[in-house]
Amino acid sequence: MTLEELLSKIENSDPSEWTSIDRPTFAQDVQQVSGGRSPVPWVEIEEHHSLLVLRTDLRISIALGLPHVEDFQEEWATKFADRKASSSWVDFRYNGVPVLRKLRVLVDGARAGLPVPRYGTMEIPERQYTIWALIDAVIGSGNFYDYFKRAGLETVSAYWPSAERS
Repeated sequence: MTLEELLSKIENSDPSEWTSIDRPTFAQDVQQVSGGRSPVPWVEIEEHHSLLVLRTDLRISIALGLPHVEDFQEEWATKFADRKASSSWVDFRYNGVPVLRKLRVLVDGARAGLPVPRYGTMEIPERQYTIWALIDAVIGSGNFYDYFKRAGLETVSAYWPSAERS
């Protein structure tokens, strides 16, 4: 299966075809840390908080929630009543192997998860918009469309994923 085929299956799926599994997801980031006032190194473990599995093709899953930036500061993300925004990774997986990693920004105190616009614009490719709306329909608040509009984001007809990092 190619990345294009995987994303097409996700994009054309229905929220009812997905199962959500909460922690532990066994998709962890383990780092040894040393320094500061502690003479002994310690280990920090972070993980995705949710794993979405496509029931019609169990090889396809999406892991969500591995922390990226706790205090995400971009104007479009901090314009809501609760100015708190954070970002986390979305890992698209095939047979449990991550094949694509993109950012998701939780805005308004985590009331909605939005995609990061292309650098220097407010543009989100239509495919990415559709997939982020799907994620919201499976595990979100159901407010994706409202928050997308209020953030000032707009969809464009452009290939996704591009080589840009976001």
